Amino acid sequence: MPKQKTKKSATRRIKITGTGKVMAFRSGKRHQNTGKSGGEIQNKGVGFVLAKTEWKRMKLTGVK
Repeated sequence: MPKQKTKKSATRRIKITGTGKVMAFRSGKRHQNTGKSGGEIQNKGVGFVLAKTEWKRMKLTGVK
């Protein structure tokens, strides 16, 4: 049986920490930022830990 491929879209959106927590990043930072304040743009770059109920589903995507 071949290995399961990693979902590439998930590798760009989530990160698994060393302790096993699943982190994601806020959307809306890539373009069209002219109307947003500097603080708003800066805060979108900060990662956050997903709810524990989502962890199992995210880890099934194969992200390491």
